Amino acid sequence: MARGDQLGRQWKIIQTLISSRTGKSAADLSEELECHPRTIYRDLEALQIAGFPIFTERVEGKNLWSLLDTVKHQIPIPFNLTELMALYFSRDMLKRQY
Repeated sequence: MARGDQLGRQWKIIQTLISSRTGKSAADLSEELECHPRTIYRDLEALQIAGFPIFTERVEGKNLWSLLDTVKHQIPIPFNLTELMALYFSRDMLKRQY
């Protein structure tokens, strides 16, 4: 898998979780992004390790993933989430090139 595919998928996961009011299951995310659920779990773990406030809660027998509400509405630094994601992924791509 190309590194760009992984970054693009992680970007889509963040955007999907931002727009979701109730959270998304790994199965829902894998269906939307057309990949295996194990891939989604790896991406969610990577995003958590990178510092994104993603959490899971069990609702009606399903594990739903979402972002902390404060992240969806307000970030206490002068960047919005989209700008932070762009900086994070750009830094990661530059590290791999040099």
